Amino acid sequence: MKNKNYIQNVMRSMAVMFSMVCLSLVLFVSCDDHEPVDRRIHTGYILLSDGSVISDAVFDKSQHVPVAVVFAEKTDDHPVLAVMLDEISSIQFADTLSIDQKTSCSIDSCDGYSNTVALQTSNIKRTVLLDSTNVANPINYYKSPLGLAAFHSHWFFQSDFVPSVREMELLYSQLYRVNPIIEMCGGTPIGTTPEKAGCWYWTSTEVEENSLNQAWLFSMADGSRHKTPKTNSYRARLIVDYNPMGASINY
Repeated sequence: MKNKNYIQNVMRSMAVMFSMVCLSLVLFVSCDDHEPVDRRIHTGYILLSDGSVISDAVFDKSQHVPVAVVFAEKTDDHPVLAVMLDEISSIQFADTLSIDQKTSCSIDSCDGYSNTVALQTSNIKRTVLLDSTNVANPINYYKSPLGLAAFHSHWFFQSDFVPSVREMELLYSQLYRVNPIIEMCGGTPIGTTPEKAGCWYWTSTEVEENSLNQAWLFSMADGSRHKTPKTNSYRARLIVDYNPMGASINY
């Protein structure tokens, strides 16, 4: 009798262990069938006026107020970057030549923000226009109209800025993806046709060899760049970096 009870107990124990193994396998297979949720922000996602981010797949023009479209995902070199929906049609880099706006002159850096700060703060007094108290009126300063056009439009505590050469290259590389979404959001597509200078955009980067007089102009038709007198007028497309503080993502 003892042997019989012993055998029954062993069999029950084995049955319980077998059930647990089977359950573990089921759970393992079930977990393996579901890929982890991708919570990164990708190219083509849309930044909204309330600070949230949505994928273009769930965008609803009747419910959402878009402000920019992501064109560069976060890397060690830069945060998430998004291009604004509209642009400046014609503007000068500087209102005079022979003035160094003190940008980095780097064609490899994502430093459009700091370049734009330099453009805004490099106003030089026109000494011939000083008044009797030896103080120049701000309207008599040499300025960067391009730099002053930035930081006026704020998105969820963020400020727009003029992209650097490198940031324009990143935007150009994703133009095929970004332009249709800009149109879907009701914005102005980035120009790609050479007619009437429709593809040319200012960068915020001065030409290192001639920073007093030239800055880099970028072609959205072929990705090339050209040294251009800073007093010429061309289009500008401002961008913004994404600040995730307090924002949400809707996939």
